[in-house]
Amino acid sequence: MNPKELKRFIYDGFSELNINLQQKQIERFYDYLKFLMAENKKYNLTSITDPKKISTLHFFDSAGLFLNNDIKGKVIDIGTGAGFPGFVLKIVRPDIAITLVESSLKKVKFLKMLQIELDLYDNIEVIHNRAESLGHDKNYRGRYDFVCSRAVAPLNILLEYTAPFCKKTGLILLYKGPAYKKELNGAQKAINLLNLRLKNIYKLDIPFLEKERELLAFERKDLLEDKYPRRPGIPKKTPL
Repeated sequence: MNPKELKRFIYDGFSELNINLQQKQIERFYDYLKFLMAENKKYNLTSITDPKKISTLHFFDSAGLFLNNDIKGKVIDIGTGAGFPGFVLKIVRPDIAITLVESSLKKVKFLKMLQIELDLYDNIEVIHNRAESLGHDKNYRGRYDFVCSRAVAPLNILLEYTAPFCKKTGLILLYKGPAYKKELNGAQKAINLLNLRLKNIYKLDIPFLEKERELLAFERKDLLEDKYPRRPGIPKKTPL
């Protein structure tokens, strides 16, 4: 696929999500794609190497957040990996303030190089840390309007990672596949202990994506106890 066709594919995919990209945004996504594919040969950032599949499984899927929510204010992406959904949200909505948290140093290095490549510096912060540690930092705890994650982790673990960052009036938005019902049943204890409430479940219609995609939205019922999140490694080793 030549550059013109690929840029058209990117534009069309976002259009189906009711996102009309400007030319500068299309160019940024194209540059993002090229840079990711080049650096992936060195760092193994994603197992997906086809440009159309990267656009679908990473760009369009990340932008699915916009289908049911007006993403604005302060946003934090936990376990952002190669910048999904965080960098995608920032390109689509330059006005949001976004924090990207990643525990893998090689991926953090990639993200910082990506900032240079895409010339994205305003209201965007890349942090090398674990969610369990950063969740106790007063500069980040309870500070965000939206907390999101596409991290591959069971729901009861992911909620402990993400809940500490959510404002009282904020939302936690988590991507899940067709097995979400089983995970949700197994996460009831975590939901109660973390003082959360399931607000909504959105079925996402992602362009060119055949598999099912759901977005689970949680809100705060009350303040989170200071002991959460537990120290690094414990949420995964001993889930709530």
